[in-house]
Amino acid sequence: MSPEYKVKLDERTFDVDVRMLDEGGLLIISVGDQSFTMKPSQDEEGNWIVNDTAKDFPIKILKRSGKIITLEINGEERALEWERVRKQETAKTAAGSVGGPKVRGGIYPPMPGKITDVRVNVGDSVTAGDTVAILEAMKMFNELKASSSGIVKEVTVEIGSMVTINDLLVLIE
Repeated sequence: MSPEYKVKLDERTFDVDVRMLDEGGLLIISVGDQSFTMKPSQDEEGNWIVNDTAKDFPIKILKRSGKIITLEINGEERALEWERVRKQETAKTAAGSVGGPKVRGGIYPPMPGKITDVRVNVGDSVTAGDTVAILEAMKMFNELKASSSGIVKEVTVEIGSMVTINDLLVLIE
């Protein structure tokens, strides 16, 4: 699951999805059906610079009040209202909802990262301690292991998936 936001700007509402591309700070930002690759950084004065791989865009946060942020973008003042929502995609709990408490028999990543290998399929029999997936995070490869023996009931990720700590990866019953 990735962060998803509802952003209201100039009386228009946009669905915005942000995914980390790598540990180097590159982000994929999707607004509606358009995607942008960007790298945010801060200058010495604490102002943000967002680079879209071709040009730098200076962004200054002028004011924050709850979920309303006033920004100065290229010298122009803009106010936007944002709300974080959960995206209903492949990561699901046994009840079919995203997020919330962890499901018994579920395997979750210990940190955000990228799945580089999935070693089980639905219907496979696993033993406690078997590696079910490999997570790349902070330039390290982490084996995600079954905490109990059983049958794989659900596999909600594939190689290349970006995951966070609340994402159910594999369900074993």
